[in-house]
This record gives sequence, structure tokens and C-alpha cells, in this order.
Amino acid sequence: MSSSDGIDASRSFHASVDTEDNIRQITGEDNDNPSPFEPGSGHPVTSLSPFLPAEILALILQPRWKRYEDRETWKEIVNVLLSCTLVSRAWYEAARVVLYQDIRLCQVNSLRLLLCTVRERFGGHCPARSLQFMYCSPHRRNKKQPEEYATLAGEIVACCPELRYLAGECGSLCFTSNMSLPDYPYLRELKVSGQNLRLLAPLLSRLCNLKSFEMLQSHNGDDLLEHFSPPRFKLSTLSISQTELSPGLCKWLESSSQSIECLEVQEIGMSLGHLAKVIGGFVKKVHVKIVVDSIADSDSETISALFGFAGLRGLRVDGLKMDKERLLDLRLSLETFTFSEDILSMRTVLALLHTNWQPSLQSLNVYRMPMSIYFSEQWMVTAAEYRDELHSVCAARGIQLNWLLPEE
Repeated sequence: MSSSDGIDASRSFHASVDTEDNIRQITGEDNDNPSPFEPGSGHPVTSLSPFLPAEILALILQPRWKRYEDRETWKEIVNVLLSCTLVSRAWYEAARVVLYQDIRLCQVNSLRLLLCTVRERFGGHCPARSLQFMYCSPHRRNKKQPEEYATLAGEIVACCPELRYLAGECGSLCFTSNMSLPDYPYLRELKVSGQNLRLLAPLLSRLCNLKSFEMLQSHNGDDLLEHFSPPRFKLSTLSISQTELSPGLCKWLESSSQSIECLEVQEIGMSLGHLAKVIGGFVKKVHVKIVVDSIADSDSETISALFGFAGLRGLRVDGLKMDKERLLDLRLSLETFTFSEDILSMRTVLALLHTNWQPSLQSLNVYRMPMSIYFSEQWMVTAAEYRDELHSVCAARGIQLNWLLPEE
């Protein structure tokens, strides 16, 4: 393979690597008309650059490319980038660099095509910065296809040492102990759902700088300590939702979790006690999210399990129906408490403050809610009264009251 088949020092690609049709297939975009482009033909990509330099084009495109865009917005941006690839060779390279910074793959065929392109044209090296695997197959009865998808996803990740972000939904990642995986010095965020943690462990051992790890509805982490070395990274944020925390899994994560600044939990209940035994003295902030599929209920069972976090100084509780009794029972020395501005929550917090709850409390953070949540004029009046009372009670106790803008 010649040097022209790879990427240059500026991470731009040569126009002969892929056609627009290949990129469209990889990104999951439909294209009924195959691209007629062949290197050296009269395709616009071989024309002279337009007046706008490619460097300026890259500056224009880059801020528009955000991985948290919803699927439809993301597809629209992809189409704009694909249009740019048809203008000139320079524009092709600039747009293609941006395209490879966030790749989202749903179909098995897309994974096959990308892996083939990476191996045959790039020499097995893919410069992707963000990979999101979201398995979706029209062949629901094909039980082997999800396994093939996960295997291909693992092989693609093995070709992407420059990753910054990796997400795998519905158990779409598979790594084995005999895979040749590089180190991932730039990978800071990892998010998985429905994941067999045993199939993720070989990758975790190659991550040295991971800062944020999110697990949703994942499983099978009981005996990781027996078969895999503990991870080397030092987490800042750990988010666990509907995932059973066995003592073995918590022990395996111990060395990487003592640096946690914020722990986010959702419906893990008393399993949180296993984690508290390992890192309860290190975690300073906990965010208890609402019960899944509920717009109101706080996760009361998880709140009760917080007693093991002796070093906890900041607590945030989502949901309208906070359990006052469970919060009263917390024998902690909180300095900060955060909740949402709704009538039920404000009433609960006022009742707590009147009992001299958490004498160590220094600040109270309240996320403002849109006016649409107040169903009547009377509700608006009551909310205003509660806000005034919060100001008075906080002033009397010397607590700083902060009103925060709604989260995006």
C-alpha cells in the first residue's frame, strides 16, 4: 500500500480514498444513485478550489458538529458535508475530516463497509474521534446478527486509537482477551447500555485517561476481578443506572473510582451499599436521578442507601416527590443540596430546613422550572410564596440560595 492511501500529518484524507457513495453508506444515509466518481474522472472533486479556502470551510463546519445532536439533525449535517465533498478536492478533504470526527453506525452493513475501508485503504488505522454504535436491524429474527454487529464494532474500535468518545447502545460492543487492542490515551468518555461487562473488560484495561464512565442496564460484572486486571484510569464522573452492582464489580472498580468528583445513580437501590463500602469515603458529590419512566418520583430507595458515603458533601435529588423522611434519616454533613423548583419539592425542602436539617448546609441550589409546569394561577401564587419563604429561611440560617437556569 502506498503512502497516498493513508492520512497526512494534518489528518486530511486524499480524495482517492472513498467515494461520496461510500461515505453515505457508512453513515447510514440512503443513496439510490451510485456515485459515478472515479479518481481522475471529471467529477467536481477534482476541480480547482473555490474562492473560499478549505481552512476557512473547516472553521465554519467544525462548530456545527456536536455529538449530542439528535439523529435527524445529525443526518442533515451529514448531507451538508457530503455536498461539500462534491465541490473541490480541497473542500472534499476538509469536509471529510469533520465527517470522521463523529461516526454513528446502526446497520451491520455499515460496519462491514467501514471496517473494509479502514483495512484496505487506511492500512488498519482510522482517525475517528467519536464512535457511536446503535444496533438497529430490520431482520429481527436473525439472532446471529447482533453478535456479528458487536464483534465488528469491537474490531472497528481496535482500529481507532485516537478516539475521544465511545458509546455502545443495546450491548453493541464485544472485546475478547485475545484481541490486539492499542492504548487509548485520548479517550475521555465511555457510555454503554445493555452491555455485558465481561465483553467490555478487555477494552477498559487499555484506557489510561478515561474521565467519565456511564453504565445503563448493564450486567455480568461479578467475576471481573478474577479474570481481568483492574482499570488504570482515574474517573471524575461515574454514572450508573439500573445496573446491579455486585461486590466483585465494585472491588474491580476500586482503584479507578477513588478520584470520583461526581457519582450519578439511578435505580440501583441497595446495590449502592456495595459501592459505598469501596469508595464511600472518597465521593464528594452524588446526583440521584428520577425513577425511569417517571416524571415525578424521586429514587427513594437509592437515597436511603447514601448513608455509607461518609465523605459526601454535595447532594442533588431529581424528581418532584422527594421522600422527606428518608432525607431526614441521612446522617451526613452536607454543604450543598440541589433540587428543582416545583411546588412539591420546595414544600419538602422548607419542611426539612425548619427542622434544622443538615446544620452544615452552606448553599441551596434550585434549578428554575419553565412556567408551563404551573397548571393554574393559584399554583403560580403558591410557588411565589414558597420562593419568598425559601429566601427568608435561608437568610435566617446563613445559607446561600442560588437560582439556576433550567438545564438544556
